[in-house]
Amino acid sequence: MPEEEGESLIHVAIEAEPLFDIGPLTFTNSMVGALLASVLLLLAAWYITRRSSLIPGRMQGALEMPIELMAGIISTSSSRWRSYAALILGFFLIILTANWVGLLPGVGTIGITHIDDAGHEAVIPLIRPASADLNFTLGLALIAVIMFVYWGIRANGGWGYLKELLGQPIYMAPLMFPINLISEFSRLISLSMRLFGNVFAGEVLLATMLALTTAVVFVLPLAFFVPAIFLGLELLFGLVQAMVFALLAMTYISTAIAEHHSGGHDDNHGEGDAAHADHPTAADAATA
Repeated sequence: MPEEEGESLIHVAIEAEPLFDIGPLTFTNSMVGALLASVLLLLAAWYITRRSSLIPGRMQGALEMPIELMAGIISTSSSRWRSYAALILGFFLIILTANWVGLLPGVGTIGITHIDDAGHEAVIPLIRPASADLNFTLGLALIAVIMFVYWGIRANGGWGYLKELLGQPIYMAPLMFPINLISEFSRLISLSMRLFGNVFAGEVLLATMLALTTAVVFVLPLAFFVPAIFLGLELLFGLVQAMVFALLAMTYISTAIAEHHSGGHDDNHGEGDAAHADHPTAADAATA
């Protein structure tokens, strides 16, 4: 006699779940999360540009705080920080918003009923945090690596960038070139998997705590406040993960630029220092 399988209290899927099709395009719940995060960022940008003042109010101050924080850090990275500051800020804001969207009421809990292949009933969430989808994090990591390579070629030239991959001395190239090439591509994997793993683990943790709370809330009324603790922690973790991704991308780009100044260009050190002096420090950027 086959043993009956119990129904799970939570439904968690690693891959994004399809909601509907528009021609050949399959629209998933993580796409809804990414679209919602983009709309919220556009609304915040519209508010700041239309309602900003020299003496910021509470709303304007709250919106400008993370931007000023990251801008101060980026301005100390290299002498060319202005050219890639918008990219790093874009990474930080979209990831931060996508992470915090997953904490809104109804995200991950409200959905449509679906019968799987095994005959079990499951609820497919209508909205899922975009950062909990590997496609989203892999796309952001791909952009970061492409920009890193672009800045490496721009700073060193095509041949100079190739020499960086070949390594020194040149007779070690057969050994160093594969190692350096793997190191370049490993950044793509580390950026995408780190963000995806942490956000997905947080999603599973919240779903588990909500399911357990629902099961025991009538026995232990105070258990209702347990998920609030984890929601607060997820707010902090969402901010940390956005900063880690953005700062790693900034480090890769600034490293590519720094290699240009240190790789056999000793006669240009004076010019490089003069160029660096023409750019403000973090304190100057904050007071400007």
